[in-house]
Amino acid sequence: MYFMLGNIAFEPVNLTDFSENHAADFAEHTVLKGKPRLQAMGEKLTELSFAIRLHHKIGGVESRYQALLAAKAKQEALALIWGAGKYKGNYVITDISSTTLFTDAKGNALAREMNISLTEFVGNSTQGLLGAALNIGGKSLLGSMLPQGLSSTLSTVKTVVSRGVEIYNQGKRAIDEVRNTVAVIRQLADDPISALAYLPGTITNLDSALENFGKLVGMQSGFDGVRQVLPVVAEFSRDVTAIYADLQQMKQNFSQANETGWEDWFTPSDNALTNINERVDSLSAPVANMTAWIVLRTDEENQNEREVNDDANRA
Repeated sequence: MYFMLGNIAFEPVNLTDFSENHAADFAEHTVLKGKPRLQAMGEKLTELSFAIRLHHKIGGVESRYQALLAAKAKQEALALIWGAGKYKGNYVITDISSTTLFTDAKGNALAREMNISLTEFVGNSTQGLLGAALNIGGKSLLGSMLPQGLSSTLSTVKTVVSRGVEIYNQGKRAIDEVRNTVAVIRQLADDPISALAYLPGTITNLDSALENFGKLVGMQSGFDGVRQVLPVVAEFSRDVTAIYADLQQMKQNFSQANETGWEDWFTPSDNALTNINERVDSLSAPVANMTAWIVLRTDEENQNEREVNDDANRA
């Protein structure tokens, strides 16, 4: 899950570090006898506090950090957007603390973890209040991430990558169900009759996984067209094709369970599932990279390099 504050994109460390405070204000009037009376005066401003991470693999660290500091110093009100474009409201930064996790050989920060506090802003908003978050790409968070001048090309890439990640996650959930059922069948090696009772459910989940990974295999030409923009798609495409082949092998073996012995149908299926699990694990990083690319500007590192070069030239 990714957040965007004005033009600044970042990710929360985890949602357990997110806190939100709502309060109301009351005036207290004393009376001659008894407890004082309360008079409602209105609501207080909402306060948010959360931990965020800036990492060089999904965007420039220093430029985003300096942008946050500049917004705090100017006391600018910025729109807070999260998820797939949910507008949370307008907020000002009231507190920032930062810890550098690691740097490169030249001392440039490659990852920061920060705690940031926001207070709701109520008042007349300026024309640029929402920043890139809503001003570019038809009020789309994803559209705001696209480099200017490349919106048309990257819009096509975004569509292909977004669809690929969506289908993959659906297929992965089906694989999880297959894995759980196979674990039960594995325990019934000495009771093959009971094991066979789990086959219908397993085959149903296999069909679901095959349907989704079959769609991904059918998107290969689309993936070929986006590799130059996002090279990690090549690894993704290769592994989902291999997973599809192993799923087909499992389906064939399970379909012959009533006609062959345990070693002929379960053992090769279990081996195929091991291969699938390894590929799913290896796909964690590429899928995360693809998801991050959808949301965050990938051209920001180039901007950072230009800023470093400019600083060096001025020095």
